[in-house]
Amino acid sequence: MNTTLNCIPCFFNQVLASGKLLGLSPESIKYIMDEVGNELKNFPLDMPPPAMAYHIQRLFVEKSEENDPYRTVKIMSNTQALAVIDDLRTIVKNSQNPLKTAVKLACAGNIIDYGAFPNGINVQAEITKILEQSQDAEEEGSPSLFDFDTFKQSLSSAKRVMYIGDNAGEIVFDRVLLETIAKEFPQIELYFVTRGKPILNDVLVKDAMDCGLDSVAKIVSSGNRTPGLILSEADPDFLKLYHEADMIISKGQGNYEALSQAEGPIFFLFIIKCEVIMQLIGGSKMELVLKRNT
Repeated sequence: MNTTLNCIPCFFNQVLASGKLLGLSPESIKYIMDEVGNELKNFPLDMPPPAMAYHIQRLFVEKSEENDPYRTVKIMSNTQALAVIDDLRTIVKNSQNPLKTAVKLACAGNIIDYGAFPNGINVQAEITKILEQSQDAEEEGSPSLFDFDTFKQSLSSAKRVMYIGDNAGEIVFDRVLLETIAKEFPQIELYFVTRGKPILNDVLVKDAMDCGLDSVAKIVSSGNRTPGLILSEADPDFLKLYHEADMIISKGQGNYEALSQAEGPIFFLFIIKCEVIMQLIGGSKMELVLKRNT
């Protein structure tokens, strides 16, 4: 996905909200805004938005003097999500279609995103609302962006599935989905992919380990430093695994922005969080998306 002019105000809004979240002074926030403005002069619109997000967050590292400014936020998100993992498992177990429910829960977990919602959200309330909206949409017969049947069919024939993670906290929801996939399709070798370096509240290997993802999947780092998997910046060893996968599950809007034009058997799983994505793929804000690349 290319950056659009409508993305540019979001860059500055992210600077303001993230700066406040991290407790930076107004002078530091203004400095970062000035630097982003200078960077935009040389930033082509044919680059994906996560490439600019990397430059923004690099400035937050500089001004906060922290290599991982969101570390405390990530720990809090992981702790809160782990506290409800048994509830999530119960919801899946008691549903008529456990795999479909696990997919929806994983998608709803994508709400835990301090890049899109840096001022914080009521996670449980939002997830409940999202699941209710999803059920209403399904009953109304509008599943155009939620292609579960194709997703399940692809799983049935896959031997190696690569699940590209997004944010801390929501990875607990990913774990429940991966557990469900492993139970229904025991022939699949599962890989869970993290970022290579700290960026926003995106998942690192340690976050995945802390949340028990290693109990159900092999954890690998992409080596990527952007909030979205830009393949040209990934490690060669990771790319070899990536191209050998029978199926790729790309979680989160940032990964969609980075991989929407990539080739391969990719399924995108996320919540629509902005007007640009709404215009690009249709649907409404906060709608669940399970869509194969074309």
